[in-house]
Amino acid sequence: MNDMKWKNLRQGCFIRSFMLFWIAALLCIAASHGWAGGSEKQTLETVEIEGISINTPLEKIAGILQARDYTQLKESLYTKQEYADKGRSTISRVEIDESPAFRQITYYRGMSGGRIKSPTSRDAPIPESDLDMAQQLYRLVCTNVSEALKDERACDPLTLANVRFGHGQWVQIDEHFAAILIASDSNATIGVRFARD
Repeated sequence: MNDMKWKNLRQGCFIRSFMLFWIAALLCIAASHGWAGGSEKQTLETVEIEGISINTPLEKIAGILQARDYTQLKESLYTKQEYADKGRSTISRVEIDESPAFRQITYYRGMSGGRIKSPTSRDAPIPESDLDMAQQLYRLVCTNVSEALKDERACDPLTLANVRFGHGQWVQIDEHFAAILIASDSNATIGVRFARD
């Protein structure tokens, strides 16, 4: 009789242990998916565009951009101009849109002036300052995601000459965040939008 009780007790213990193992495994999988989404959101909050992020206090933005040689034209618009070769110049613009509903930071860079007799090389690298911003945002939106999500977000292959997703349009990342990215040697648009609840 004792052998029978011992055998039943051992089988019951084995079944309970097996079930606990699977429950723990499922909880770990569910938690890891929740943490991954949360870390993507947290990282999008801290993406720096010309030294400012969605979390940067509004009163600090002017000082940060002015330290990077930007001139404030309006309350939410900053520009800078750098001279390039052949009489051309690079014009960079940062816009901060702030409202009770959302906050958006968008960076634009383009060339102006001069006389262009031949087109720029398609393989010319993106300027280093833009490349860092572009690659950071691209990695958050287009890496460590499913192939279906990459297709939905229209992630182009990452190169040193061209970094983009969304065909140059805003892409909704989750219920709060959207992003835009298109960067090449001649121009760039990099932005993050946060919609408040």
